[in-house]
Amino acid sequence: MYKSIHFLDEIEADYLQSVNEFVREWESQSTTMEVFTSGSTGRPKSVLLNKIDMEKSARATGKFFGFKEGQSLLLNLSPNYIAGKLMIVRALVHQMNIVVAPLSANPLLALKSYSDKIHFAAFVPSQVKAILQDEISRKIYSTLEKVIIGGAAVNSDLEAKICQHHKATYATFGMTETITHFALRQLGDPVKLYQCLEGTTVGVDAESRLIVHSPLVEEALQTNDVIELVDDTSFVWKGRADYVINSGGVKVHPEEVESEIRDLIPNQRFYISAANDDQFGEVVALVLEGEEFDEGAFFEALKLKKLKKYHAPRRLILVREFEETPTGKIIRKKF
Repeated sequence: MYKSIHFLDEIEADYLQSVNEFVREWESQSTTMEVFTSGSTGRPKSVLLNKIDMEKSARATGKFFGFKEGQSLLLNLSPNYIAGKLMIVRALVHQMNIVVAPLSANPLLALKSYSDKIHFAAFVPSQVKAILQDEISRKIYSTLEKVIIGGAAVNSDLEAKICQHHKATYATFGMTETITHFALRQLGDPVKLYQCLEGTTVGVDAESRLIVHSPLVEEALQTNDVIELVDDTSFVWKGRADYVINSGGVKVHPEEVESEIRDLIPNQRFYISAANDDQFGEVVALVLEGEEFDEGAFFEALKLKKLKKYHAPRRLILVREFEETPTGKIIRKKF
């Protein structure tokens, strides 16, 4: 059993057991491990990963961030999913201490009485939002040396708040097939440039969809992510091709519209999707979680935005509660 694991208070028994079981599985004679995709763009599926490739991924991240033996890594993601598994692998490969925090909306509250420095941590956006809303956890967050955020996009409002309290937080870009992230973007960068980890290069097809050339994948990996290619190791993400709205022949990326109008909807979850339309084929629809919304005030404020042609939402759809994947990603639907 790996000895440098420290479990903080309020760790549930099944979580503790899953951490220990993963460490035992990693140290076993088996050369592969089964993991499951998140299910954000389809049904979750089983993927068999080679341990040697998982180690290569861990070392690439370690080189980017300068991991050193004896440093401490915070684990607050379930080992049942790839993100949690790789956090443990990174610690084991680099002989770092693992500090296990609860699987909660604000795991940093468990660090109130923990005095040692945390050198590396990973969160999903909803956790960071909760962390920054609490004075105690906000101060703890500012002491973390390096932070990555994954699982969902970091919106512009959250990014601005993060940058007020922490200067070394990175958004990740990757998938289960590439063994978590293969590229990172430092928050606060106005260009929003993703830089590939060592050994990975990228390209695009005729429709500007990202193609990944990774030492961890036997063949080039074609994705549905639309990017602006800067060079073979850096790019700017534009959105998902499978989410693109074709409105009167104009292609609209929902993620771009979401960024443009996010300040108009600060207290309600939403996403941009397509709605069928007899005239334009599809139009931009604003999908909101909840049962109430001040539609009049929103459309009045929207007029002042002067968005690009076809970007302004033409339909408004209220959904009582969004469906989510097991890892907390909103399942987007067209209407």
